[in-house]
Amino acid sequence: MIISVPSYVIPGSYYENVKFIAGYKAVKSIELLFFFFDSETRELFRREKESIKAYADRFFFTVHMPEHLKPEHVEIVELTRDLAARYILHLPASNTDQFMGELKRWRRRYGDVFLIENLIHLDIECYLKQDPALHVCCDTGHLLLRDKNINTFLQNYETRIQEIHLHGVLDGKDHKLFDPEEPWFVELIPFLQKFQGVVNLEVFSIKEVEIALNVLSACNLI
Repeated sequence: MIISVPSYVIPGSYYENVKFIAGYKAVKSIELLFFFFDSETRELFRREKESIKAYADRFFFTVHMPEHLKPEHVEIVELTRDLAARYILHLPASNTDQFMGELKRWRRRYGDVFLIENLIHLDIECYLKQDPALHVCCDTGHLLLRDKNINTFLQNYETRIQEIHLHGVLDGKDHKLFDPEEPWFVELIPFLQKFQGVVNLEVFSIKEVEIALNVLSACNLI
């Protein structure tokens, strides 16, 4: 598997994080975060893009599209298409069917580079059934918050899952560290042992990243 981390693990810009993360040999991929997309984010990324591209041989880049996804966010794809290999999508909770039509147009234009992430407040499985060609991003924290069995989800979409967002839940909140003895993680290990896609340690501090890397190493996963 390819170990990934978000583009925000230390306070700083995209480039400052990419440069810093390059010091961690176990990390081979970076998820460029566009949780929201405003003029400041746009200009920051444009200024730093060429510096980030200097790491194209070091990292496999993916993009996390905005949480409140709109058709106009295709601009992010245009901005990053010569750098990123995949795009993680949160389907919008409203006008979802309409957006699925927009997504078909995106796929015709850019290829099958979009992954649909399972969400907390939206059942995406009906949309995945409608289009068996759609790729999937499995988010463990979202499944835990929905009281869904992670292994069942993995079995249902095993051949379609290209990325896993690996994080736990604490006090009803996700993007937390996980204990290697938690039953859900123990059950996940056999899948991780054979998984050849991206495993994104979706926590947002370098201290938590280091702990998570140590957990994976202790479990002989890296």
